[in-house]
Order: sequence, then C-alpha cells, then structure tokens
Amino acid sequence: MEYLVDTVALVRHLRAARTLGPQVRSILRQADAGQHQVFISAVTLMEILYLSEKRRIPVDLGSIRNLLTSRDNYRIAPVDLNVVTIAAQIDDVPELHDRLIVATARFHRVTILTNDFVMSSSKHVETIW
Repeated sequence: MEYLVDTVALVRHLRAARTLGPQVRSILRQADAGQHQVFISAVTLMEILYLSEKRRIPVDLGSIRNLLTSRDNYRIAPVDLNVVTIAAQIDDVPELHDRLIVATARFHRVTILTNDFVMSSSKHVETIW
C-alpha cells in the first residue's frame, strides 16, 4: 500500500515515540521492512527544518536524509502546480501547510498517517492514526 506521512507521525516514528498511534506504528514498521511505499511531503521537510532549527524537535534533515538513503520505499512528494491547484479546492482545511499535505495525498490518491484533527475531519482525504 501507499501512504503519506505527516510531520508529527514521521518525527514520532523516527524517535520511536510511544505516543505514535498503534495503526501508524504498525504501518511504518512494515514500511521500514519494505512492505509499503511512504510519501513525505516537501512541506514536512520544511516543517522539520523549521522545528529542528528552533530546537523544538530532536529530528533534523539529516535524519530524513538517512531514512531516504537507507530505504527505497520512502519518497519525497514535491509541492508543484498540480498539488497547489488541488490545494485551492480544499475548503475544509484552513491552515496552508496542512492544506498542502491534504492536497498532496489527494494528488497521489493515498491515505494520510496523521493525528491532526483538522486533516482527519477533511472530506477530501482518508486518514489513519
């Protein structure tokens, strides 16, 4: 299966945090074993850069680089004109970064791994936590 992982889920996974949802934990462990494709939005990279520079998370871009180079089934999903065009149609996710993540999931037709209430409530995507 294919999924898109949001920032919180990815950071918690890389930290092996116990607060990661059990379904997401299972999916990402299976992905680490090569059983699923996981998209990481370019927006998530930007958020990780910002949060790590502010020392709000213990994960940095080096952690993401290690993940991407050690596993073939994690891929960066760019924010391009297709994604932004879809984002313009997302009417129930007001925050731009979250809307771009939702639009990326719609573009790739995948479920988002997230605990974000607003994204989980969106009629435009399916989510798992």
